[in-house]
Amino acid sequence: MSADLLAMSTLEFSVWAGTLSLLSLAALFFSFRNLIRARVIEDTPTSRIRSAHQGYVELNGKAAAMKGEPIITPLTHSPCCWFRFKIERKGEKGWRTVRQGGSEGLFLLKDDSGECIVNPDGADVIPSEKNVWYGSNSLPQAGPATGGLDYNSSTTLFGLQLNIRSNSMGSHYRYTEETIYPGDPLYAIGLFKSIGEANWLAMRQDMVRERLRQWKQDRAGLLARFDRDGNGEIDLDEWESARGKAELEVASEQVQQDQQSLHTLSQPDSNRPFLISSSAEFTLVKHYRRFAFGFITGFFLLGGISTWMLATRFAA
Repeated sequence: MSADLLAMSTLEFSVWAGTLSLLSLAALFFSFRNLIRARVIEDTPTSRIRSAHQGYVELNGKAAAMKGEPIITPLTHSPCCWFRFKIERKGEKGWRTVRQGGSEGLFLLKDDSGECIVNPDGADVIPSEKNVWYGSNSLPQAGPATGGLDYNSSTTLFGLQLNIRSNSMGSHYRYTEETIYPGDPLYAIGLFKSIGEANWLAMRQDMVRERLRQWKQDRAGLLARFDRDGNGEIDLDEWESARGKAELEVASEQVQQDQQSLHTLSQPDSNRPFLISSSAEFTLVKHYRRFAFGFITGFFLLGGISTWMLATRFAA
């Protein structure tokens, strides 16, 4: 192996040594990143929603959907609180992602003292369930557990229910869908804010935009409700009518809450982690510490190989 190393051109050696060094540094970075997350979870006390202070807090409860249009998963068409999906096509060089995305809709975290609106934008999310299955079309014609598609593998990993159906003849597409469902246990740590009566207007506009976004995802329903002239399109007047309806619905929901304070959880302004997980706190700590150990092992392994390459090359 030393002879092969010495026979490399300067350019080839530089590429290999540089790549290994960069990978080693990346492994060190992710090791510290995961250790910091584990430490933050351990050091942040759990708060109850009603008595939580303003700022960076940790909450435990259950996921719940907000009123209004439900969040629907794009592959299995199931109502949920949060989803992430990916569609891959098998080619000569392996699987290639052709479409992916995730939900941006708001949902609720509830405990025995109250409820908090969760904005998942920017969060590191660990779902309660992950399904992987295969098919012959760019969009699945059946769900992962329907149409005779039985799972070949089902296991629980760090609190995540992982269901995988092995590939079969003629299956050129692989579908992955991760979800958090209403009623799932929910752990979250992020920026907590309470919005009093003086801030209702700003919050109302955000909720109206979210309601309109949900309606736009269901085009057939949107046309059925607001396409007054029946031309198959929503013109400006019809869109303003939809906006007015959304504002009325949101205002009605606010009145039903008796103008009590709204609580929100979102991404912190600082570099502190924003985490949402269906796994318990101790499971998360174990998860991040194991990843940290794996990355630090990679750091020493890759760094050792890079050091050996440099020492062998320059000693010749």
